[in-house]
Amino acid sequence: MKKINVFGFATFGTPNGFTQSCIYGNKNLEKALKTFDLKTDAIQLLSPNDRIYSIRKEGIADKFIVSYSVYTYAKEKNSNRTGTFIGTSLIFSDEIADENLILNSLHQIHQKLKNNNVSNNVLNINHSKEFNLTNVFDQDFEKIEYNSRKISFIDWESSDKKLVIFTNKLDNNSIQNLFKKALEILPKYDTLFFIDSKEIAEFVSQKRLFRLIDVNILEDEIQNFQTEIKQQILNTISTFKKQSKKIEEEGKNEYENLKKQIEKDEKTHCENGKKIEKANENLTVLKSLYENFLHKFNEFISALESGRQLEEVNNSIKQIEKEFYDEKKKLDHPTQISSLNNNRNTSSFPLQRPYLSEFSHQTEEKQSKNTVFLIISFVLNLLLIGALVFFTMFYEKEKKQEVIPDVSPVHQETVVNEASDNDNIWKSKLNPLPNKMALNAENKNLDLNKLTDSTTHVEEIVDLIFEKNKIIKDVYQFQKNDYADDLIKENPDAFDSKKVLKRKDSLLKIPFYSESSDKKVAE
Repeated sequence: MKKINVFGFATFGTPNGFTQSCIYGNKNLEKALKTFDLKTDAIQLLSPNDRIYSIRKEGIADKFIVSYSVYTYAKEKNSNRTGTFIGTSLIFSDEIADENLILNSLHQIHQKLKNNNVSNNVLNINHSKEFNLTNVFDQDFEKIEYNSRKISFIDWESSDKKLVIFTNKLDNNSIQNLFKKALEILPKYDTLFFIDSKEIAEFVSQKRLFRLIDVNILEDEIQNFQTEIKQQILNTISTFKKQSKKIEEEGKNEYENLKKQIEKDEKTHCENGKKIEKANENLTVLKSLYENFLHKFNEFISALESGRQLEEVNNSIKQIEKEFYDEKKKLDHPTQISSLNNNRNTSSFPLQRPYLSEFSHQTEEKQSKNTVFLIISFVLNLLLIGALVFFTMFYEKEKKQEVIPDVSPVHQETVVNEASDNDNIWKSKLNPLPNKMALNAENKNLDLNKLTDSTTHVEEIVDLIFEKNKIIKDVYQFQKNDYADDLIKENPDAFDSKKVLKRKDSLLKIPFYSESSDKKVAE
């Protein structure tokens, strides 16, 4: 994107209406830039001698765009409607030039564009693409690009706010100074308009769509904006400090919670290690116990096969069986550290104690065969159960416990908007609304002796107030009727139904607007 681009625009009537075209620079901006059309129900040119200057800001991608524009009166080719114009805009990207260079270039280009395309205050073309650009740009124009400076807005607001500034004269020096001052308040507004026509000022005041101020209070407006920025910075610092403290507290809480959880896990891990160590010791003893038990059973089998008496073998089995279970009971069973204990408790192969003495005594040959068969079955069961217990205890691993950190809910503050108690009170039409009342003769600067009961009309009193109080005049000089209505509403006992003063001693409240809470009414 070029540092500087130039747009030409105008109202052309049916069928094209308002159109704008890039007459120098990047043609792609034609689709990206907002329109330069005037909102004619809020502000418009009213006579051939009228001019309107403007400064506008906008953002395109990551670029800061600042446009300087001038509007002059021009009638449409086939229409007599009011509010029509031709205009030129110098558009800067991230940089601007000195105000005198901007103004000189803007005047030269616009005058040549107007001379080529307007005759007797009437446009002779139907579309901005048809602009005759012969000799519009001289050789020195491009030098403006080499005299530019960087610009950035720290606090960029896109609020669609418009401010109209009225001044008594728009000569080159005045416009340059206004352009320079305007940059200080441009972050707050999207567009600033500059006018010197009282008729246009009256029009803007009546329509009430754009805010209108006198150039005399522009400095106050700038100071107030700078105060707002400072307050925003202080508020942001306060907010960040609160967030910092909150983050610090949350960090400490999470650190302590995690530390406690780790300590708990380490303790559990240590206890599980002791349990596993004890289980391994029991495993070795249990294996040896079963091996000895099995060895003695094999000896009984061999004894029966060699002809030993069943009753003798049976008594011996009871004895070693009792000794086996007594020794097994002495083993400590570790508490559950995983699903291992559950598997043990739900085993499908519980140990069962055989009672060989319950076998029937038949013939010695049959008894011997049956005894051998039962002993073999019993021994096989013991071997199977022992193998399962050994496999389970040896290969089962400890299950880790998953730590789930506690998440503390973030409490959000609820902002409660209180309803006003004065919603049904009469609303003033003044813009801006009065925010102060002069309550004594010293502040009013009124000579009550100049007022005559039953003859002085409210308009005369308003003129006297404006004469004696410059700050009131600067704000409300284009809203006399509305100011008179406010004066009557604030002093109902002082006027009759025809708006004539009936009791001057009842004229107690003089409304006015003050940018600063400690500003006096009269200068």
